[in-house]
Formats: sequence, C-alpha cells, structure tokens
Amino acid sequence: MTSRNSPALKGAKSLHLKKFLQQGRGVASFAPSSRKLSAAACRGIRPDRPQVIVELGAGLGPITTHATQRMHPESRIIAIERDPDLAAYARQAAPRALVISGDAADVAAILADQAIDRVDVIVNGLPTPSLPHEIKRRIFDWMATLPGPVMMSQLTVMPWVYLPMYRHLFERVDFDLVLANVPPGGIYHCHGLREGYAAWL
Repeated sequence: MTSRNSPALKGAKSLHLKKFLQQGRGVASFAPSSRKLSAAACRGIRPDRPQVIVELGAGLGPITTHATQRMHPESRIIAIERDPDLAAYARQAAPRALVISGDAADVAAILADQAIDRVDVIVNGLPTPSLPHEIKRRIFDWMATLPGPVMMSQLTVMPWVYLPMYRHLFERVDFDLVLANVPPGGIYHCHGLREGYAAWL
C-alpha cells in the first residue's frame, strides 16, 4: 500500500494537478479524492453480494481502488477515464478493475463491448453540471435504459450547491458531507431517475 508521503503519491498529486490545469472543467477537482471521500462514494458497493459497478471519470483511481477492496470477489467494476495518462495510473492502482481509456459519453457502447447489460451501481466522478449538454444527455439517456434499481453516487466539491438539480433528476437523493477532503466535498446518492430528467440537464 502506498503511504501518504511516498514519492508515488506525491507524483500522483502532481499529475492530477497538471491535468486539472490543462483541462479546466474537464477535471472535477485540483486534487484526487481522499480516502474518506472515496469511502463515501462507495456506499452502494456491497461486499456481501456480486454487483456490476461502473465508474465514470476514474482519474488516478482512488475510488476505483477503494471499490475493488470493498466489493464482493465476484463483482465486476468497469472504470472509464478519458485521459490516457490518468487511465494508465488507475490501471496500475486498481488491477482488479477493468479500466478503459475512453469517453464516458460512449458508456453504452463500452459496456455492450463487454457484454454487460445490467448495472447495480454507478460512481460518477465527472463534473456533471459543467459538462457539455450533449455529453450529459448521452450519459443520462444510457442510465434511463438500465433495468432494475440502480444507485448513482455523484461526487461534488461544492456541497449542497447542486442538490436541487439532482432532486429534479431523481426520485430520492441522500447526501454525505465529507469535510476531510481537499477541497471539502460530498456525495449525492441518487435513486430512481425521473421520467422528465431531460428537462433538468
């Protein structure tokens, strides 16, 4: 396990900051998710039963790593990261996950290539409110096709600001505040995508 002050962790933080400065709103935060934020993001991941987990915007893989440590041995996690450098790092950090370098807007095609037609948990690390409308629409249209109950855990570094938006999108939204993160953040745990979701994207 990498210690908090190891050269590898310092290098990871430098890489994340570099990508944040290069990509602006395409990267949700200037620092990787902390252990506590990662744990909160994995609330829906169950160690007692197999699940299919999809992570959008894996970054360096801190949440991916926590998810693989928490999930049932027969669970599958597919993590999608657009930036190939970040995807390569996440792949090393979480070897039990399938980390794909690709665009989250193509999630439906990516899962079809893996013969996956059922998802139990979505962990969304993308800065959803600031994404281009077409990308948001493609992601949420994919969510709308998923059978059965699906929980989406959405990261935020602006606690409560977008709570009204997610309550318009979903039937039920629970919020975990995580102050022990840089910057302070939280997780919206969203259940039941509403039929009229498209009007609020």
